[in-house]
Amino acid sequence: MTTALPIALLEQRLSAGRELLQRHGLDAIVAFSAPRGLAAATQSSGNIGWFTNFTPMWAPSMLVITATDAVIVAPGKNEARLFTTRVGGLYQVETAGPAGLVARASAIAHASRWRVGVAGADEMTAKLAATFASSFPRMVRIDPILQAMRLDRDPAETALHRRAAEISDAMLARAFAYAAEPQATPARLMAEVEHAGRALGADVSRLWLSTGPEPPVTYFEMFELPPSIAPGDRVQLGTMVSFEGYFAQGLRIGSRGKPAPELSEAAARLLDIQDAALAALIPGRPVHELVDLIEARIDAICPYTRDSDPFRFQSCHGLGLDYSEPGLAEALSPRRDKSRDADGPLLRPGMVFEIHPNFTLPGLGHVCAGDVALVTDTGAEWLTRFRRGIFQID
Repeated sequence: MTTALPIALLEQRLSAGRELLQRHGLDAIVAFSAPRGLAAATQSSGNIGWFTNFTPMWAPSMLVITATDAVIVAPGKNEARLFTTRVGGLYQVETAGPAGLVARASAIAHASRWRVGVAGADEMTAKLAATFASSFPRMVRIDPILQAMRLDRDPAETALHRRAAEISDAMLARAFAYAAEPQATPARLMAEVEHAGRALGADVSRLWLSTGPEPPVTYFEMFELPPSIAPGDRVQLGTMVSFEGYFAQGLRIGSRGKPAPELSEAAARLLDIQDAALAALIPGRPVHELVDLIEARIDAICPYTRDSDPFRFQSCHGLGLDYSEPGLAEALSPRRDKSRDADGPLLRPGMVFEIHPNFTLPGLGHVCAGDVALVTDTGAEWLTRFRRGIFQID
């Protein structure tokens, strides 16, 4: 087996799964993971990854745990080989074909007569979901339970986040170094940066990019980008990095030439918001206080509301084996049901957050800054270390 996490830790997690069976009166656990390559579009890829330190990039998979069996059901021979390489000494690995995942998991879990705890069913395709519902008549949803278990972080996981953050920093450095070249183009910049991440070992290495005097949105595809970078343009970008399944992200504003005073002022306010957010990451405090603080600071300086802003994405989110850690997603939503706040998660050491305030300002377009924060025993620290503020390219 070749894993980035200690085998002893994965053995502990398998034991924790079996303890969950006893604690909740279950006969089996069946976890579904969407493809890891969906990144921000999934919150289930970590369901299996938490147990196995691996989830396939482009295919779904299932995991079955009973009192006596621990089986990974892979959709094809390539995924089965990868799982076997990772955890073949800890889990039995079977191949069922994409259409046979549910049937095989159902058979192993004796789903027609056993009480089965299920996680990830909401992210199945419609065809899989229909088969799943009829195959598991006694299923019990355990998504919140498994998501809460994932919030307890081992130091080995922190080390992987730290490495992902280092790769993100290197990608930002490559972006601005290339942007300074006379014939630099946005499309080539995107390719250079994504290659830099992969060359350093990232399993996911993506970049969004927006250039011009007033970047309006974030662009993800090369065909959306302009043909060149002109003097005076902003080069505004964000990485999305995963190393051994653990995510990091960095957002920066670059300026080809001296930035306008208004842009410098906006960048300073973004840093103020980030620093206030970092200071608020105190173990034991409610997680929802983080998003409330950031949103209030944005409201104080932005003429738009969240609903009226021409372009604004989430101001923060948890990072883990999913780009947005599902156990923190509700608490960090500015549109959450606040009557549930008293039952929400509390900050604890080892939690990792992306803090990226962003909003639109008239005459400047979309502005943003983003860094990875780690909650420690006494407060928090930045894991991303690339120079903050506006990066003057020329």
